Amino acid sequence: MKIIIDNKIMMDYDLDMVHEEADGEYKEKGEFSYLIYTNSEKERVVLKFNEEELMVTRFSKPQSIMKFENGNFAAAQIPSPLGLQRLVTKTTQFELNQSAQELILHYQLLPHPEAEEALADYQMRLRWEAK
Repeated sequence: MKIIIDNKIMMDYDLDMVHEEADGEYKEKGEFSYLIYTNSEKERVVLKFNEEELMVTRFSKPQSIMKFENGNFAAAQIPSPLGLQRLVTKTTQFELNQSAQELILHYQLLPHPEAEEALADYQMRLRWEAK
């Protein structure tokens, strides 16, 4: 399985475009689908998703976990030079199209739910296709 991630990131007034491709595997278990791959930093990444939510777990040290729920706030813990940062995601668009093997996700990363300004805005497109 080929996994393709395109991410448009806006932080302050800087725009960054990230494109990543990896070989991985696709599995279904219960109500969830899973994409499992190794990223460019040699970390194992598990994407667990269904029609309503996505959880991204990156097996770094310490582990990074981000959760996304359409229209809602969700928890995120991300390692940084200052230690493990506990942040919040606010998902503004979540569109899963299983037949097209695509997930569109737009979200903000916030320091806390009441924050006036986001740390960054993301527009991600995730695709998976047979090799």
